[in-house]
Amino acid sequence: MFDADRFYSRLGETFKPGVLTQVVLAAFELMRQGKKIISLTGGSYDPSSLPIEQIKTVFAEAPAEAWQEMLQYGSNVGSGKLRAELSRFMAEAGVEADPQSEVIVTTGSQQALDLISRLFINPGDIVVVGSPTYLQALSAFRQFGPEFCVVPVDRDGMDTDALEAELRRLASEGKTPKLLYTVPSFQNPTSTVLTRERRLRMLELAEEFDFLIVEDNPYGYISFEGAMPTPIKALDKSGRVIYMSTFSKIVSPGLRIGWVAARKEFVTKMAVAKGNVDICTDGLSQYVAAELLRRGVVGEQILKMIDIYRRKRDLMLEAMEAHFPEEAKWNEPKGGLFLWVKMPEGVDTSKML
Repeated sequence: MFDADRFYSRLGETFKPGVLTQVVLAAFELMRQGKKIISLTGGSYDPSSLPIEQIKTVFAEAPAEAWQEMLQYGSNVGSGKLRAELSRFMAEAGVEADPQSEVIVTTGSQQALDLISRLFINPGDIVVVGSPTYLQALSAFRQFGPEFCVVPVDRDGMDTDALEAELRRLASEGKTPKLLYTVPSFQNPTSTVLTRERRLRMLELAEEFDFLIVEDNPYGYISFEGAMPTPIKALDKSGRVIYMSTFSKIVSPGLRIGWVAARKEFVTKMAVAKGNVDICTDGLSQYVAAELLRRGVVGEQILKMIDIYRRKRDLMLEAMEAHFPEEAKWNEPKGGLFLWVKMPEGVDTSKML
């Protein structure tokens, strides 16, 4: 009898689908069978708003030399054209990054998390995370054997008083965190926004206790009430923040375009790590992304997404008010894709799923 299990590495043995993955797959299977369901399993992009015609136009107007570049191997760090456009795009939000040395294009933001994990985490290193937080980030980190330090998330994001208490506890034991991971703007899954005061305090604590901040910002642009919250990276004076974002929530998840803005030394190392994984992000997606930025399509898409998700939020809140039990509690998201519900005591939500 063939025993597949005996061939797996210790890391390979850990690759098992989580509960959320199982629910997502179950929803996809029901839809494949033709069942009419509304899936609330993940932060999926609204299919009616994909910029299909704009992408067709970009390809139709691409000159011959662009096609040669798209279909060849590219640089580990990404195309110069796209990095320049991303640098300008980030600058509009206050994030300054040299496109030549401080920006790297990744195959989605999930690869960014993987590369960051490879670059910084040794077994036993302490990684600070919120509770709750983005589950796939935990999966990326967990591959490299860290010790998690868990800090509560309240209505104003990660509780920096609780963070400080944890940091002082660790210091009393002779320990220092390596990384702090946060989704500060319209967080997955709670939709909370870290206040400016807490962002500044987080930076102060990073200086005092000597750790890096990984700022994951896929949702910040989808703000229902005014401008996006100021990124922590825009407030960073010492290069401690590793900033990452993606096109998956504002343009198209299928393009698989993510990026990281960080210190030159970090980007250089990350490019080597990326070369070992996939050599480069695909040229077709990079060309489209750069052109959509240059032509202003991304800005138009963001406005469209804000309108769509604001209306969906309002419909969801209306339905919950009408049908959820009085004991259930929830917030009113000011942006992003998520709405966090606390069910009454005694309700087993895993059975509901």
